[in-house]
Amino acid sequence: MSHESDDTTEQNDLTKLGFARTFFIPALWVFLFPVLGYLFFSHAENSFDGNFQQALQQQIRADKDLTAEQRTEALRNIEEFRVSQLLVDEPDFAQQLDSELVFHYATFRWMKRIAATCMALALGAFLFAAVSIPISLRSQSAQYTSLSLSWHLLRIIGAVQVIGQAALLVAMSFWVTALWFEIYIVKLILLVAVLAIAAVGIILKAIFTRPNTDFHIQGVAIERDQADELWRDLEGVCDEVGTEPPDQIIGGIDDSFFVTEQPVFVGDLKFEGRTLFVSLSLLRQLNGSQADAVMAHEMAHFSGNDTLYSRKIGPLLARYNTYLHALSEGGITAPVYQFMLCFRALFELSLGKLSKEREFRADEIAARVTSPREFASALVRIIAFSQYRGEIEKDLFEQEDTSAISDISEKIRTGFPDFAQKFANSEVDIGHMETSHPFDAHPATIDRLAALGVTLTPETAKDMLTETADGVWFENVRNAVDVEKNQWDDYERQFREFHEQTLCYRYLPSTPREREIVLKHFPAVTFASKDGDYVLDMDGLQGGKLPGEIPWSDVTNCELNEALLTISTSSQGPQKIKVSRMGKEQQNFLQALQHYYGRYLTAKEAQKTISTPDV
Repeated sequence: MSHESDDTTEQNDLTKLGFARTFFIPALWVFLFPVLGYLFFSHAENSFDGNFQQALQQQIRADKDLTAEQRTEALRNIEEFRVSQLLVDEPDFAQQLDSELVFHYATFRWMKRIAATCMALALGAFLFAAVSIPISLRSQSAQYTSLSLSWHLLRIIGAVQVIGQAALLVAMSFWVTALWFEIYIVKLILLVAVLAIAAVGIILKAIFTRPNTDFHIQGVAIERDQADELWRDLEGVCDEVGTEPPDQIIGGIDDSFFVTEQPVFVGDLKFEGRTLFVSLSLLRQLNGSQADAVMAHEMAHFSGNDTLYSRKIGPLLARYNTYLHALSEGGITAPVYQFMLCFRALFELSLGKLSKEREFRADEIAARVTSPREFASALVRIIAFSQYRGEIEKDLFEQEDTSAISDISEKIRTGFPDFAQKFANSEVDIGHMETSHPFDAHPATIDRLAALGVTLTPETAKDMLTETADGVWFENVRNAVDVEKNQWDDYERQFREFHEQTLCYRYLPSTPREREIVLKHFPAVTFASKDGDYVLDMDGLQGGKLPGEIPWSDVTNCELNEALLTISTSSQGPQKIKVSRMGKEQQNFLQALQHYYGRYLTAKEAQKTISTPDV
């Protein structure tokens, strides 16, 4: 017992240590430029004050009208004399100084203020997180409120950090060399200024960019007149759960069930309100009580307002992620990116915790509406089905012939019973698998079943997977077979097209069929040049002043030096192409060359794998 407790404590410590290394420590880099800036400009200010003091001391020592006592007193007073402080305390004092010197002091003073502001904001954000994250764990309402406030606050802090740190870097690019080496490097200043302007532009654009959060799914709407009995059964489940039925049901062939209140696009149609997605293919593999349990679980998400808060939180997370992406590409914004990423990770801990609680609650309701055994059986069958479908598609994808990709649904439907039995007898750890979902990560199956008092053993898993499925919910959809088949036909077409595209990168075409497939995606392309037209195709490059066709198999290296492209070959030596003579087409030519030659190199490596069997 004590050993288990020690292990748990150690795992928690490791988890905390891992988070600190991955997110918290990198986030502290946000203080780097402000701290360096504050220290440097404090040093610059003190250096100028020191120089001013030395100049005054020299004048006092050279003044022959002063007595020894007067000179000593004057020198003692000079030790307390700080031009930087006088400029702050007595603004009129600036009129006695050179305007350029006053400007330098103002620069130092403002850079210190900017640095201090950046540090204070960063520290304040960490303190805010220390309060808001624990609050967000209390409920979905608290989580949404906390995340919403945090997003609005953090994006402002992030923008101020970027602008402030950009200003510090530009100022330091001049003053570091000017103060320490009495020179300034124009190219360095311009480079830093360009990077700073680009970073500020990127972050300001990200603040006002609204990401596309449209949710598209494949499927068809199942109307009441098409499946009246299914709708009635679902309404009965909703009555037991204590929630209103969905506004629409979308039937598809994905290996999952889910609900959402986000607007849903199905083809050209937009559905708003509550949406239930059901997998017709999975409904075939479930008996009535198992399907009841699945539907009760999904409807429980409506009753707990899970989908309501997901709809509210989703756009916030999308905007936060867009903001993070912009920061990651801003160059000098890297420290601010790590800073903002840390907060995103902290909120992910909150989101994950409440997501698990939602799933456990929905599981408990589903088990109450049906039974823990029926819900467990449905869960295990869904996992096995998803596993089997994945293996079928993986095997088909590895085929070298696109004609083998047909009747995927039939292969899955007829082969699943045998697979289910083998799956139950295998050493696969079903308990640590999860069901697929487009929005959330689910807890491990063994944890979900343990919460319901169900122990998953090889024997119980075998019983669950070898039960005969009556597919009653599937049968309650009129023309369900045709509806499913039409979607599978469309899916297989897309699968073949994508598979065909990957074959292009596997073939070194040796048959007419292989050449046809590669040619479809890599046709011959021509680029005009003053030296004559150049032609790229799947086999190689020819034209211009080249002695003949250069097969890709003969190319050993391509190197671009300004406007001269050198193609090294094994048999014909180096061949040179003046791409500048292609005018506006030179960039397109270089991209096409990289594309076509890259395809050949990828296919060459793929053929090595194919021709070298595993030992």
